[in-house]
Amino acid sequence: MDLNVAVNQYLAHCQHVKNLSHHTIKAYTIDFQKFQEFTGSEKKLEDIDRELLRNYVQYMFEEKILKETSVKRRVACLKSLFRWYEYEEVIEKTPFRAMDLKIKMPKHLPKALDRKEIRSLLKTPLQELGFTHRNSYKSKNFAQKITSRRGFIQLTSQLALELLFATGIRVGELVSIEINDVSAEDKKIKIKGKGDRERVVFLPDQQLINLISTYESARNHFQPQTQILLINTRGTALNTQVVRLHVRNAGETANLDRRITPHMLRHSAATHLLDSGVDIRHVQKLLGHQSITTTQIYTHVSDTQLKEVICKSHPMGELMG
Repeated sequence: MDLNVAVNQYLAHCQHVKNLSHHTIKAYTIDFQKFQEFTGSEKKLEDIDRELLRNYVQYMFEEKILKETSVKRRVACLKSLFRWYEYEEVIEKTPFRAMDLKIKMPKHLPKALDRKEIRSLLKTPLQELGFTHRNSYKSKNFAQKITSRRGFIQLTSQLALELLFATGIRVGELVSIEINDVSAEDKKIKIKGKGDRERVVFLPDQQLINLISTYESARNHFQPQTQILLINTRGTALNTQVVRLHVRNAGETANLDRRITPHMLRHSAATHLLDSGVDIRHVQKLLGHQSITTTQIYTHVSDTQLKEVICKSHPMGELMG
């Protein structure tokens, strides 16, 4: 079977049978394209063997200088392809079977922002609008500021930052929120997560609810063409790239000494919730992790709570007089 045909059939299976999300299908498509660029367009599915796969991994590391996470993701994508064709009895067995191809991941801890950094970051778009307190969200002066193009861009940035940190959602989940997903009365938002799994996140304070309400009113000035909550000044849905730019620009304006990403806000939300004593199972559910093992990495991120407990309870002083 021609590799290109095999890939397209598998992608159709992922979309229509496995019902994978648009973001997953897009990622799979890109990963398969990169593999086909390496193998050549005339390659047959049956011709792909262990030696070719090992060469591909070596090529990704040495020629493309990809990180371990990227290489592992592309290999996992190929594994799923061959596993399906083995199950469908198109090939006798997957070339990955009994193949020693373990990619060791570096143990990087998530980058969490401390309280001072978060405070500076979250206040930046608000200050750019000329305000210093979040209780301004329902004021007439605030409503007047955000109807201009520049004002609405800052308002969008403010809402994106607050939602990312308040709920710990992924950037892809943020840009998928529709107006009807938000329930101000119940203080919650319905989130469409990975694999189209739905979960609920909660809005922790009234100011954030006020900000959403104000944003919904302001977006009407830009003739929205979508039910997606976050839009640009042309009225179309915001994409993840633009949100990343909003977050990065806010970090630079706040003079933070590192490049800020949306995922850092997710890490920070989890870290500070755990430091505040929230049960790890609640954090797991909030973040949409299937396994609690994924959530446990955040217990190693911050030593603040450990320091406080140890310094308060350690018997050293009592024992040594």
